Amino acid sequence: MYQLDVQGEDFLIHGLTEFINETTEDPKTRELALFMARGAWIFHKQADEWFGRLAEKWPVYRMATVDRNVLRLAAWELTNYPNTPPRVVLDEAINLGKEFSTADSGAFVNGVLDSLLKEHLALTGRAMT
Repeated sequence: MYQLDVQGEDFLIHGLTEFINETTEDPKTRELALFMARGAWIFHKQADEWFGRLAEKWPVYRMATVDRNVLRLAAWELTNYPNTPPRVVLDEAINLGKEFSTADSGAFVNGVLDSLLKEHLALTGRAMT
């Protein structure tokens, strides 16, 4: 996601598959990573609109690049990939923010995704699992 954000659509077409293939030899992991990255990138403009509304004081363009892309992936997974329980998505996103971004990223990611999840569950009439 970070590479897509920095390099744009060209990376999606010419570099994403190669990048993923270099990071793992497991075919199932490769397939899932490619599926999730493509889906989240295609969805990122919708996610950015949500984040702009939910994090009013932090316009998307001002968010740390890692935070922005962790949020994008998690938003896509929460709203489009029901195979992963929402609590797992939140925990993983928070941990990614803590590990790869700033000292405040875990709390920031948690706050934005918690708001998004509550809104999404209310709109869909689903309960947290």
